[in-house]
Amino acid sequence: MAIRRAIAGVATAGLVAALACGRATTPASAAPDSRSPTQVLPLPRLFVLEMSGVPPEDTLVTFAVNQRRVIILRHGPPDNTVFVELTFPDSVFRTPDGPDSVTVVIRPRPGIYGVDIATTVAPGRGATICFKYPVHFSPPVEALRRYGSAARFERVLAIGSLIDGVNYALLPSRRPASDNLESVLPGPGTYLVVAPR
Repeated sequence: MAIRRAIAGVATAGLVAALACGRATTPASAAPDSRSPTQVLPLPRLFVLEMSGVPPEDTLVTFAVNQRRVIILRHGPPDNTVFVELTFPDSVFRTPDGPDSVTVVIRPRPGIYGVDIATTVAPGRGATICFKYPVHFSPPVEALRRYGSAARFERVLAIGSLIDGVNYALLPSRRPASDNLESVLPGPGTYLVVAPR
């Protein structure tokens, strides 16, 4: 089962991309500004939101550090719905003596709402991650037993960030739209859509 498979290491910047979907856009609405977790739990104490449909492909995007960038990964055909959206403000990668460009690598995790993210420059405050699940939302059977319905399960979802190879910090998350879950993006790492067991 996808949610029981071992959590692999973070994608490397040398990953060969199959799809690059970065684009510049106009600013989005404000996202949560807190990086303090609401809980810290190991994977066996979490339900991971499962995903149906064709998964997105690995993605690599390189862009100037002074350029705002939104990177969108979509499910495969036929629906091509958005799976995850990463937003990087124009100042998030700037450092006084830093490089002129940054490379972001995103590797979706098969069968679940989760990604591994690697960057050649660590982002500062302001980056966000937003998972979108209007079509491919698939709660684990045990989660439906625990919460009683898909709607109740969806209300307790949060974005979990792997912090030590074992435990996930549940980041303060918000819903900017129906079937969307967004939080700050503290940096490179593994991110899953989860709920406490």
